[in-house]
Amino acid sequence: MSAPVTELDDDSPVHPGEAHSHGPTDKQYFRIFWVLVVLTALEVSTEWWPDSARNIAVPLLLFLMVVKFFLVALYFMHLKFDPKMLKRVFYAGMLFAIFVYAVALTSMNFWGDSGTTYFNDPPPVPPPPFVAGG
Repeated sequence: MSAPVTELDDDSPVHPGEAHSHGPTDKQYFRIFWVLVVLTALEVSTEWWPDSARNIAVPLLLFLMVVKFFLVALYFMHLKFDPKMLKRVFYAGMLFAIFVYAVALTSMNFWGDSGTTYFNDPPPVPPPPFVAGG
């Protein structure tokens, strides 16, 4: 594998000739890749868990989702090596997107029972016909 690449930034009008590093090595990228593979395999395996263990599946899946998101964002999107201002812009945009998504779900009555039937529900039984005078 290779070591972090250090090169001179001759294109920068502000700091010409400044040396900087480009982040993790190939070996570190492959380690992160295999961690992501294992976490994804664990996520997929929850489909075959017995019903008695399913009550922990949703919290586990949410936790794994967050861990994988941060691994990808920090290393593959290079947020770990970006200036703090860029990190703040990214996280502010992410929080704003979560807020907008929550508002949209609330407007669609997602959090409660909206009264819509599920795909496999039988049709409702019609009320008995009204008979006048009887």
